[in-house]
Amino acid sequence: MSDGFAYDVLEYPSHVHPQAHPSRLAAIARLHGIDAASPRACHLLEVGCGDGLQLLTLAMAYPQSRFVGVDLSQVAIARGEAIRRRLGLDNLRLVAADLMTWDPGPDAYDYIVAHGFFSWVPDAVRDRLLALCRQVLSPAGIAYVSYNALPGCHLRRLMWDMLRHHVRDLDDPRARITAARDLLACLETDVAGSQVYGDAVRSEARDLLRRTETSVLFHDDLADTNQPFSISEFAARADPHQLRYLGEADYHEMSDAGLTDDARQRLAQRAAGDRLQREQYLDYLKGRRFRQTLLCRADAPMQDVADAAMARSLFAVGHLRTDDAEDGALDLGAGVAARFHSGDGAMLTTDHPVIKAALAMVGNAFPAALPFEAALAGARDATRSQASLEDDANVLADTWVAAFGLGLLTLHCDPPMFARQAGPKPKANALARMQVEAGSDLVTSLRPSMIRIDSPLALELVRLLDGQRDRERLLHDLAERMAALPMEIEDTDGNGEGKAHSRDPAWWREALAGQLEAGLLQTARMGLLEAD
Repeated sequence: MSDGFAYDVLEYPSHVHPQAHPSRLAAIARLHGIDAASPRACHLLEVGCGDGLQLLTLAMAYPQSRFVGVDLSQVAIARGEAIRRRLGLDNLRLVAADLMTWDPGPDAYDYIVAHGFFSWVPDAVRDRLLALCRQVLSPAGIAYVSYNALPGCHLRRLMWDMLRHHVRDLDDPRARITAARDLLACLETDVAGSQVYGDAVRSEARDLLRRTETSVLFHDDLADTNQPFSISEFAARADPHQLRYLGEADYHEMSDAGLTDDARQRLAQRAAGDRLQREQYLDYLKGRRFRQTLLCRADAPMQDVADAAMARSLFAVGHLRTDDAEDGALDLGAGVAARFHSGDGAMLTTDHPVIKAALAMVGNAFPAALPFEAALAGARDATRSQASLEDDANVLADTWVAAFGLGLLTLHCDPPMFARQAGPKPKANALARMQVEAGSDLVTSLRPSMIRIDSPLALELVRLLDGQRDRERLLHDLAERMAALPMEIEDTDGNGEGKAHSRDPAWWREALAGQLEAGLLQTARMGLLEAD
């Protein structure tokens, strides 16, 4: 870019990244022998934080912790700082600075997060990040670094090379995006050559066109610097800084569950007990394109194998379902198998009564987190277990870790709290209300996650959830707001012309009277409501 820093010229979309949340990082660290700090009392740094959306959600959730974000974009930092001041978050500091010269201060950090940064900066900045991790990570500190990965990005690099060549003479961001999308559209239909090459190019072009936001296409795929790394290369860069591979933030990515039994055996033989070699060969088999790698200090007391006993101090979150419930009731009897699955295909089958009951409780609690002890106690009560408390605890802990490794659920240390039900005067989190007021239909939940609200009625409801309105007042004000919205167009004659009509507040009050409670429950299910 010839005119200013690219991220100042064209805004990069803000999102929260649940996989980088300290509650998850702490859980993984503790499973592997590192007594990482609780998110409730931690010091966290995010490098390349953009406008700090991730940090804003953390600072709201953990008022006793301290958060720092640094980014080169003065525009993004100014945007985030304006939100920080409006929310009154004194435990968050946002800094516009060059990482190469920025002074992190004397205090150690329990977590350092760099998402979407490492692959898109020069080598000197990559080394500076790793040196910073070594310099300021606490003894039990965890660094999260994401990057484009090999071998999967060899295929995507075909597209990067084509696109960068195609836009080489264009400086204007919008012109570069338009030209890139035009080329991608042509590649879907015009590519020739072998079937293998043609299918690969068409698939990549289709994926970029349909799944990539335009600003992401500009900053990520058209960037002059976009370097993927194998896990072996990344670990070799971290090693001189006395940083050690801990694992992946998406814990299930380390699983070999998708392989055949023979493939698992051959993988184990090739790895010969070396975790990095296992990860490298697993990447070859999966074609991994992106990694979210966790590092710890080389002198940290890390264990290669997860200690299931540590799961007893953690919380579980999982959108679990089972197809084996009769009339909504799960058979908890011994020897009766039940299969639990998640929306993304993870699956676990068990006939153990306590495990079945506990997993059903996790699913029913979603999106809230369920502490291990509560799940254990509830499952033992539901099944009238005659086994010893210790035996049931051990088998459930083993299952939680196994399910975490499969991606069936996620484990957390002191996860953020939010209301599971709407109280007498429900209150949506202030950041979500600010986002709605700014005209966005993409809001931040307290889970945390990004929630798209595609209903004008739901958006108006979120606006009103300020903690000051009871049900009667909510119904009144919601009806008034809906009546004031632009008139609907109804094609009553079927000729495509339509007639404008509006509804008055009385009509809306009657229509909404039976829907309000369901709407409030849905906002709670989305993790938008603050806990009392």
